[in-house]
Amino acid sequence: MIFKTFLFTTLLVGAFANYIDDLYPDYSEEVLTGNGCDPSHCLAPNCSCFGVVPLKGDTKNLPQFVVLTFDDAVTTLNINTYRQLLKAKNNSNGCPVSATFFVSHEYNDYEFVNELYKQGHDIAVHSITHESSTEMWKTASLSRWKEEMTGMRQILSKFGLIPSSEIQGHRAPFLQSSGDSTFEMLKENQFVYDSSMPSRAFMDPPAWPYTLDHGFLQDCQIPPCPKSTYPGLWLFPMVQWKRTSVIRNEVIDFHCSMLDACTPYPTTAKETYAYMMDNFERHYTGNKAPFPVFLHEAWLRDKNRLEGFASFLDAMRQKEDVFIVSMREVLEYMKHPVKLEEYKSQKCFASTRPQAGECKPVTCNFRKRNVFMKSCVPCPKRYPWLGNPEGQIQQ
Repeated sequence: MIFKTFLFTTLLVGAFANYIDDLYPDYSEEVLTGNGCDPSHCLAPNCSCFGVVPLKGDTKNLPQFVVLTFDDAVTTLNINTYRQLLKAKNNSNGCPVSATFFVSHEYNDYEFVNELYKQGHDIAVHSITHESSTEMWKTASLSRWKEEMTGMRQILSKFGLIPSSEIQGHRAPFLQSSGDSTFEMLKENQFVYDSSMPSRAFMDPPAWPYTLDHGFLQDCQIPPCPKSTYPGLWLFPMVQWKRTSVIRNEVIDFHCSMLDACTPYPTTAKETYAYMMDNFERHYTGNKAPFPVFLHEAWLRDKNRLEGFASFLDAMRQKEDVFIVSMREVLEYMKHPVKLEEYKSQKCFASTRPQAGECKPVTCNFRKRNVFMKSCVPCPKRYPWLGNPEGQIQQ
């Protein structure tokens, strides 16, 4: 029965892949020049056309970015993995390896978030509630998106002592936006970028980040997608991964937006390393678009996958033109692109940011909700939540 279910799923995935192939055109010059965006008028730092490669496509002189992100709460269950992989690790230019953390509220430890920010990592929002219903997110109003995401930014700033202005990124729970309501909220509330929109049509060559001055121009994998324009708002496409597996003597390609979603999972360190390197090479030997390594930490709790993942990161750090950085750092580069050698001589991004406040951790016990919260500041009277992000006593 289990095998029949797995085989049905495999066939369904294959059929869906063929449907997507038919639905979306190849990444061609016609697509790139036909989107109404003139690169001679859409200029950095505030505008970038879809399909444009920095430095007019001079890939030899471009840095290759490996962009590492983790989703959901930062807790005692995953902080040691983050420390093992990232703490005191440098890229070849001497700047610290950094990642982006899309943080949701429940079970989150704000002491750890403060620690990660101080190490140079990018802290972004992933909602307060992380409501499990994708239908809710698909149909949510602008006001609900605002409560969830600006409220999460407020919580991170107050209880993690992170400057609010430095919390600039957004990822929708389950990658499910509600189209224009989501993006209107982001634009109105001074978010700088979104990374919720998968792309399979633009994997080879892969898409670079772009601004929504001329609208959403990639394939719409998870509808609804935005239809309006949002000048200056960056979109970081979730360029998909490919995992090739042999099932009953049939070679099947699986595609996924996050590397931990491709099945079957690798079972050895060698297989994990090869899986990651195969996908990396598509970027590195192509147009050098940022290579997305998006996942949930739970995937790394298998010791073999953790070993293979760590080996991949170590191999990247040995390359003179490859840099493991956060989304914020990539976008700063997009705003002010320079040749590889000049990039390597620049100040480290982390040293240019405002500092976080000094965390004096306290454990808050909210008995009515039967929940604990680690905070960098004295405990609020109420558990911070939707509509009351600072946990104030309300009338």
